[in-house]
Amino acid sequence: MAEKTTAAKKTIIWKPQPKQELALSCPADEVFFGGAAGGGKTDYLLADFLDGVGHGHGHRGVLFRRSYPELEEVIIRSKELFYPLGATYKEYKNIWTFPSGSTLKFRQLERDKDVHKYQGHAYTWIGFDELPNWATDYCYIYMRSRLRSAEGLPCRFRATGNPGSVGHTWVKLRFIDLKDANIIYLDKETELTQCFIPSRLEDNQILMQNDPKYEKRLLSLPKHLQKALRWGEWDVFAGQIFEEFTRDTHTIDPIPLDPDWIRVCSMDWGYSKPFSIGWWAITPAGRAIRYREWYGCVDGEMNTGLKLGVTEVAKRAWALSVVEGCHTMVADPACWSKIDAENPTVAEKFKDVGWDMVKGLNSRFLGLVQVHDMLKQLGEDGRPMMLIFKSCHAFIRTIPGLVAAENRPEDVDTNGEDHCYDETRYMMMSEYVKNPAKFQDLNKVFAQKEGRELEDYDPLRYNLD
Repeated sequence: MAEKTTAAKKTIIWKPQPKQELALSCPADEVFFGGAAGGGKTDYLLADFLDGVGHGHGHRGVLFRRSYPELEEVIIRSKELFYPLGATYKEYKNIWTFPSGSTLKFRQLERDKDVHKYQGHAYTWIGFDELPNWATDYCYIYMRSRLRSAEGLPCRFRATGNPGSVGHTWVKLRFIDLKDANIIYLDKETELTQCFIPSRLEDNQILMQNDPKYEKRLLSLPKHLQKALRWGEWDVFAGQIFEEFTRDTHTIDPIPLDPDWIRVCSMDWGYSKPFSIGWWAITPAGRAIRYREWYGCVDGEMNTGLKLGVTEVAKRAWALSVVEGCHTMVADPACWSKIDAENPTVAEKFKDVGWDMVKGLNSRFLGLVQVHDMLKQLGEDGRPMMLIFKSCHAFIRTIPGLVAAENRPEDVDTNGEDHCYDETRYMMMSEYVKNPAKFQDLNKVFAQKEGRELEDYDPLRYNLD
């Protein structure tokens, strides 16, 4: 709370709204606050810095926007809040000085190389306003090394932003994917904590009361911008190819699977790029449920393969599958390609481990149509014909990020992280999905031949047909 105290009375200049107060009270080392437009993000950053001015001259802050023109609104708002507190502002230096000696700089970082001007600097508070405006995480990560205090004062790293813009993907990966909102996470390697606190327009009741038509203006935007700026949805952006996919609609908590449902795997092979293996349960009505996955990607990185050998991958996948009678894999046709006459193909190495390998259909256009159809079509229970366990993080992260190829709008851009999509495409094009009645005893026959009992998944029938 920003207050001005006089001998006569105490004047309240600014008071946080509930979501701002939650973010201000968060003890995490790194906080990302934002989501929808109008959530009070800039006020939060300015107030968060103010929380430390009582520490005196040792409290030194810097607030970044990507360019100086983008700082104009921040500077205007800071004058409304800081002048009544007795702070002075040097226009030519863009720096605030408070009566206690604390300072706050406003700076721009237009290019990655600009961040090296801060080598040797030390700050106890660093803020990035509209973080997705930076195309890469380079400046953001580098400035973490400038956060320190020789006097032992608290150090805080703070950022805000809306979905969209050029840095959407890396910000989403860092703060949104695989994390729940309002939960503090500990990085075991650095022992630093991190938290994402979402805000929406309705969290800023002052704005909604003072400008009741602002929401209508947001709702007049194109659909993808409505979802991003009004509702703060991070899985939506311009050019997205699978606009119909949403976490609320297509993802479900893991449930017991009926032993009578077909179990089949799909695979897109990769070495330097990630491989992707999906496990699917197919109901008699043809609903496909992705209940497990193995995504061969380096943790915390995008589109970087584990570089594991084919046989090792085949054996580990087999160990996960054989206990439930799953022995069939629909795979990328490239797995049957020979590099030379002496070495076996990827498909042959999987066969040696025990897999029944089925060559996937590789019509990219028809495959895209089929994936769209499975996401859009609803079963008798009103739910989509493709459902994804919430534990399948790679699918949930990568599918919303796919865009159309620049010169082939009927296809996915293969420069993106399309590995989960490709193996899903092979599965949706297969007879196991199109005609499941033909394979009703697929898993049972294999289990009996092997002398195994299928895993007991609970005899209850779930209304997923």
